[in-house]
Amino acid sequence: MRRLLFSLLIFILLMALSGCTWLQSKETALSGTIEADEWPIVAEVGGLVTKVAAEEGTHVAKGQLLAQIDPRLYEHQVAEAKALLDQATAKWEEAKAGSRDASIQKGIAAVQQAEANLQVSKARKKQADAGISRAQEQLEQVRAQWRGAEQTLAFQQNRLQEATALFEKGAISKKDLETQQEAVSQARTQVAQLAAQAASAEAQYESAKGEAAAAVAQTETASAQQTGAVADLDLLQEGSTGYAIRALLAAQQQAQAKLDQAELQLEKTKITAPADGVLLRSSVTEGEVAKVGANLFAMMKADKLKLKVYIPEAGLNRVSKGQQVGIQVDAYPGETFVGTITHIAEKAEFTPKNVQTPDERTKLVFAVTITITEGLDKLKAGMPADVLLPDEGGEE
Repeated sequence: MRRLLFSLLIFILLMALSGCTWLQSKETALSGTIEADEWPIVAEVGGLVTKVAAEEGTHVAKGQLLAQIDPRLYEHQVAEAKALLDQATAKWEEAKAGSRDASIQKGIAAVQQAEANLQVSKARKKQADAGISRAQEQLEQVRAQWRGAEQTLAFQQNRLQEATALFEKGAISKKDLETQQEAVSQARTQVAQLAAQAASAEAQYESAKGEAAAAVAQTETASAQQTGAVADLDLLQEGSTGYAIRALLAAQQQAQAKLDQAELQLEKTKITAPADGVLLRSSVTEGEVAKVGANLFAMMKADKLKLKVYIPEAGLNRVSKGQQVGIQVDAYPGETFVGTITHIAEKAEFTPKNVQTPDERTKLVFAVTITITEGLDKLKAGMPADVLLPDEGGEE
């Protein structure tokens, strides 16, 4: 009897083990990390940061104040522009009514001051042009180094592919293979570092161009003021004409444009959120001097999350652009969220180190990008996630 029971128990265990294969899910999971598209927030004007009003990780609304740049200089510029507008208006009105001889000496002084301002502006423009040349030279140098590093990476990847084939045939040792894998890793790190340097050099180049543009605008303004001062003096000495009055009207309109520009610059001292989203990173502290073009914050839009996974060539028939897939995360066990495949890489690459085991890293895979369309209120950037794909039979 005991022998019969023992045999029955063995039979049940064998059936259970074989049943596991029958009951396996027909879905295969690929792993990745949820990412968010970063939206840089840069300083459009420079100055001392007097207030930082938002912290990393907080939700922000469109138009919400993130930081404040000291507005005093820009307030003075607005006041100066208002005074210039009042002056231009008064001169225009005076020219229509006729000028007074007592104003001639004041007109001469205005011409001399305008000449001095024009010379200062030209010197600033010359300095700004030199800054552009230096920044452009540095940018081209870094880009050349970056291209060289990318070529080195491609060379090392080809060598790794050859080393992998030799290792599988037993022609080289595992240590030789690992040495080549490390060479690829170092080349990839060099490419990333030079890419970051290129981005920084490009930002400096854009900042230099901004300085040059401001210098050009200042020179044009100073030149216009000098021309206006000479015209005013001519009016005072010779009397107003219809053409002269129209010139003064144009000067008044130019002064109004300068006031509008000054008020816009003052408004830019308030760094605000361009859209609803989450503040991912803050690169500025209170008391720091922000430069034009400097990245102050990085944020992500609240409704933009994506996930990148890597699939072997043999599995490409299981994915297609526009296909909906299931997404699971450890934070919400038992829940499956929905995403849509929006991009499939055209070129194969070696599996990134942070995705698979050392053996798997030597395989060629294709990157698949998935835009998350469901669960945006629960899923967060940085979460590890599994993507469920149908088996080759197409069943889920």
